[in-house]
Amino acid sequence: MRSLATVLVLGCILYLIAPAAIWAQATAQINGTVRDASGAVLPGVQVTATQTETGISRTTVTNETGFYVLPSLPLGPYRLEVSLTGFRTFAQTGILLQVAGNPVIDVKMEVGQVAQTVEVQAEVAAIETRSLGVGTVVESQRVLDLPLNGRQPTDLITLSGLAVQTSSSPGFNMDTGVNISVAGGTSYSVQYNLDGASHLDIYDGTNMPLPFPDALQEFKLVTSSQDASSGGHSAAAVNSVTKSGTNQFHGDVFWFLRNAAANGRDAFAPKNDQLKRNQFGGVLGGPLKKDKVFFFAGFQGTTTRQTPLAVTAYVPTAAMRAGDFSAYVNPVNGCPSAAAIRNIVAGNGRLTFPLSAAAVNIASRLPQTSDPCGKVATGNPLHENRFQVPARLDYHLNERHSLFVRYLVTKIDATVPYEISPNDVLTSSGVGADDMGQSLAFGSTYVLSPTVVNSLRISGNRVGANKPAAKFFSPADVGVKNLVTYIPQFTSMRVQGAFDLGFTSNFFISTTAMTNFGVNDDVTIVRGSHQLAFGGSVSRGLLFSRSNAWAPGVMIFAGLPNLNPFLGIPPGAPPVLGTGAAITDFLTGKLTQLHQANPNPENLTQNYFALYLQARMETSTTSVSRNSTRACKVRSFRPPRRASATRVIRGFKANPAWIASGAIWNRELESLGILLATAKRLSVWEAASHTTSSEWICTKTHRRSRHSD
Repeated sequence: MRSLATVLVLGCILYLIAPAAIWAQATAQINGTVRDASGAVLPGVQVTATQTETGISRTTVTNETGFYVLPSLPLGPYRLEVSLTGFRTFAQTGILLQVAGNPVIDVKMEVGQVAQTVEVQAEVAAIETRSLGVGTVVESQRVLDLPLNGRQPTDLITLSGLAVQTSSSPGFNMDTGVNISVAGGTSYSVQYNLDGASHLDIYDGTNMPLPFPDALQEFKLVTSSQDASSGGHSAAAVNSVTKSGTNQFHGDVFWFLRNAAANGRDAFAPKNDQLKRNQFGGVLGGPLKKDKVFFFAGFQGTTTRQTPLAVTAYVPTAAMRAGDFSAYVNPVNGCPSAAAIRNIVAGNGRLTFPLSAAAVNIASRLPQTSDPCGKVATGNPLHENRFQVPARLDYHLNERHSLFVRYLVTKIDATVPYEISPNDVLTSSGVGADDMGQSLAFGSTYVLSPTVVNSLRISGNRVGANKPAAKFFSPADVGVKNLVTYIPQFTSMRVQGAFDLGFTSNFFISTTAMTNFGVNDDVTIVRGSHQLAFGGSVSRGLLFSRSNAWAPGVMIFAGLPNLNPFLGIPPGAPPVLGTGAAITDFLTGKLTQLHQANPNPENLTQNYFALYLQARMETSTTSVSRNSTRACKVRSFRPPRRASATRVIRGFKANPAWIASGAIWNRELESLGILLATAKRLSVWEAASHTTSSEWICTKTHRRSRHSD
């Protein structure tokens, strides 16, 4: 208990004083050893690294072993200058610092005057010998040059060869996130960072929207043995950085068009999908005050129009709605399920079962066709508008202190398909989108001394996703009696092998909101040839959602000849007969199955804080270095105070035979509520525990590496 209390106190101190950040991975560092021509180490040498695009510089002095390190440097091209009285000044250009990079640049100085300069201009590959992890950097030029469908940078993560995309964001969230398995890890174990701050959607474990390629400096996928500062997920970390302004104004404009002119027609569609997608925008960056204040901003808009007709459906024809199936069962026409329907029609082709008035009413509202089988082509049209705006401001106060603030907003608007095609009620299966993702980050890098650097990040992320449904008619509007529904002007059913109405296999009519605030900090201390880093993070996530999966009451007609086993009716009971075909089950009101649940509200809170300590120690000046890390992470989760059971609805115990015999369609009942097909449960509300559950994860790693100076 005492050790637990100690950790909690430390966590509170970090929260109040310098709430730690384990995500300052938007920077890089340079380190190395300075020697003279004979190979002897040189202490007291002044080492200055200058970012050539902004003029920002950082200076340090080598220690008694000739070792130097410049941590927490902004990314970009650098010039390294090394000077000491009695030696010629050494300068090297062509140094490119990439995200989370740690190149070793050793310097050999020659005797001479300080005014004399030995300059190395060739771009020499920097060797990294101090990082534990395996990483792949995708720099700005590759992000721009590689072909991307929709210009989504997340498509480039799999270029590392270690990553495989397993899925995308679920249907109730923004569609910009991806689940990626890295090096065999789980798809929810990847930490996403942007500009050193967490960029993770904690609701589903995917990434927040990343900047479009023209606004993205680069990103790095790090896996294997990561540094303790990599974040709260163990499999991998994706560290991304937005572009910044420089001392020169720069920008570009772009427009990309993809349309159906060169696309082939789907083999099952009667015509081309008429795809037309425009992506346009631009970026601009430059100085507000030279060497001091820089800005960068951009805009990307995407409009997509598409009218696919690649789905084949079978709807009741006018003759079938009158009970005449003579054309449907004619072998010449080759209609689906015709063989089964022949068993339930008379010699004149008329159905021997009575028709349901509600079913005929619904069928009359479906698309009409002269095809004897009722064959129609349908598909959900897409009218979608997206835009994204990134903006960043960098302020270099002095050589010791620099600040930045970055804002990124992504908006998605998609029209409900039925609103585009109101004459085709089969498009009611599609939902629209009214989504917005916002990310704000503030960063501060402060050089307390040539050997102590502090990096602070304060961030806030928010996602709001609303998925509206079509509004057409309710079950009561067409004569379906006493079906409890939670969504007005909406009916959901599946007639298997024929058509769907207001139904998808991943059915979500929902509203989701995620807000996450975090404070992160890293401290780097250099003592002799050793480097010590420590820090941590504190974050609080608020999650709300209201999903209506199955809430409308999804009616399924499966075309089973005998429904007793499926409904759970005891053996020996009188059989409940179906027609043997789904479309005739529908027309006669013989419901096979009803899926329904209460609306599913969630209101969750998640708290997270983590501490870490990492040391890089040179045990000798010739060959051996040792990396030692310790990390401790705590995640607490508070469930909602009141949560509804997901598979029960209000009502009472009902006879399953009522379902199959069409009672829900044709009988007058005061109230009827059904759980799936068996209807054996009443309405249930479960009170969730008010206690908070916590998970402590502590790790310790050691690694020894051998290299020559």
